[in-house]
Amino acid sequence: MKWYQSIKIKLLGFFLFLCLAFILTLILTFSFLRESQFEENALKETSLATQKALSYIQKKQIEAEVIVSALSSIYEKEIYDTHENHTLIPSILETSMSNHIHMQSAGVWFEPYSIDKKSKNHMLFFNRNQDNKFYCTDAYLPPNKMNYRDMTFYTLGKALKDNETAWTNVYTDPVTKIRMITVVSPIYRKEKFIGVASLDLSIGNPDKKFWSNIDTKNKYIFALDQKGYYIGKSNLLEQYTKNSDNIYDIQESPVKHLIDTIKPVLERHDHEITDEESIEKDMFRIENDPILHTKSIVVTYHLPSTHWHIIIGMNEADIMSEYNQTFQNILWLIIILTLIATLLGYVILQIIFIKPITSINEQLEDNMSKDALQYKHLECEDKGEIGTLVKNLNARTSALESAQKREAEEIEKNRKNEKLLLQQSKMAAMGEMMDAVAHQWKQPLNALSMYSELIKSDYEDGSVDQAYVDQFRDDIQTQIDHMVNTLDEFRTFFRPNKDNQHFLLSDVVNSVLFLTKDDLLKNRITVNIEQDDPISIKGSENEFKHLVLNIINNAKDAFNDNHIEKRVIRIRIIQDRKGNRLEIEDNAGGIPQEIINDIFKANVTSKGEGKGTGIGLYMSTQIAAKHHATLTVKNQNEGACFTVTFH
Repeated sequence: MKWYQSIKIKLLGFFLFLCLAFILTLILTFSFLRESQFEENALKETSLATQKALSYIQKKQIEAEVIVSALSSIYEKEIYDTHENHTLIPSILETSMSNHIHMQSAGVWFEPYSIDKKSKNHMLFFNRNQDNKFYCTDAYLPPNKMNYRDMTFYTLGKALKDNETAWTNVYTDPVTKIRMITVVSPIYRKEKFIGVASLDLSIGNPDKKFWSNIDTKNKYIFALDQKGYYIGKSNLLEQYTKNSDNIYDIQESPVKHLIDTIKPVLERHDHEITDEESIEKDMFRIENDPILHTKSIVVTYHLPSTHWHIIIGMNEADIMSEYNQTFQNILWLIIILTLIATLLGYVILQIIFIKPITSINEQLEDNMSKDALQYKHLECEDKGEIGTLVKNLNARTSALESAQKREAEEIEKNRKNEKLLLQQSKMAAMGEMMDAVAHQWKQPLNALSMYSELIKSDYEDGSVDQAYVDQFRDDIQTQIDHMVNTLDEFRTFFRPNKDNQHFLLSDVVNSVLFLTKDDLLKNRITVNIEQDDPISIKGSENEFKHLVLNIINNAKDAFNDNHIEKRVIRIRIIQDRKGNRLEIEDNAGGIPQEIINDIFKANVTSKGEGKGTGIGLYMSTQIAAKHHATLTVKNQNEGACFTVTFH
């Protein structure tokens, strides 16, 4: 037995296979869970990373909207441009500056003649000086002498309802040349629109410190208005955006591909004011982030009230690092526990399963080495299934021992029966051969009787002389020689060969035909012999003669039983690529189909009742087997063809 065929190795391999299958299943399960929870974890991690920026923007947004709402509320009552308002508005603005709202300027802009019946374009504009003080100036003029009511901030504010606010896109102020964004609120008096309050916030340098603080090498973040202009951005983006104020103007190929990926989400939102509580999120997996230079997760946050976007990009490995570490710890723990369970299971099975089986196998090997024919009962202390198995094996052993004794008795009985059948077959063949010899001797005896009558009459006639006596003696000797040869052939036919020897098939055929020629002539049977090269085989020549004689005698009986007129037996000795074989074919009508498959079994015959014993062909198969050949038969050409094929 090879080492890998041992049940110990197989059990150990089985447990290791279960261990590997279990671990692989866990890995696949965790991988599936990882993928299924990936988006949730990614949004969670990016939300935490974005929270500071989102809070910063929302805080500034809320504070700015509160200030502009305060400005618009000043003029809701019947209060005109007084010195008190000139000081109140700067006070509100300067107080808000302490809260780090980077206001550049503010203003209130009115409809024609709504405040002063004499002034068509009445407005108050407050600018911030270097001391962060706001002062009212009448020097602010729209570019190209454009009417302020045609400017974007005014038309945006005019479209709002009372107490609503709205934000413009980021723009460069045509007068101050400063990048800023404006929040506006309409001014209503007695439900009638009379103007717009505006607050201008500077964009860029004032916020750089904040955006730098939330910047890391594995993360970038930036905020855009609805047209793609930067509201704020981290330092990682500077090298890609320093020559452009709008994200859509970036021509750097890798970064442009990133922007094109998220662009459909940035552009899909319309300009209607929606629920401020609902912040929309979209996530993208970037295979090779051009900014982080690795796999990343990019999440966009849409602020419905302003249609601003906050975009954050994070290293994918950082997002899943905590989950991956937990997974690795659990996996190692499971691997260790599984290996321990495998070893314990193997040890337990070694004690309760392998050890009893090994003991049983050793007992069997010991019994076989001492006496293979002696059955001995096995011993086993196990009380479970293995013990039951041993008990059943012992019962089976007892049954086999009894069966062996019965089989030995049957073999001895069959051997005696076969010997008896062989003797009967020989006696039957001897009887037929005696009949053939009688036919062979009948003609010489008749000739001798005739010679005795002739010599008497010739003597009485006086015609007997020395020449006559010599001729008479030669004729008698010829008949006697024929009878002696026939007797010698008969004696040789039934004399057993002590040793196997080489002989020619043609000699066997000729010997059988010599003994049966008179019987064949009597039954009007013609024998044709076809032979290629001589075929020599080794065995008992006389036994093989019995095989040929049995087949010829069966053909003779079939001719007589079926009343065949033209009777022919063809004997072919063939040596070709298919091998050496002897074919004996007749035209006696063939073997009945219902018994042809059993014709070589003992006691099976095609002859009528009382005419055959059914042992001739059975013994012929035994003779063929002794000569390393097989005997077969098939019906063809109006008769049966027996073939002896030598191997």
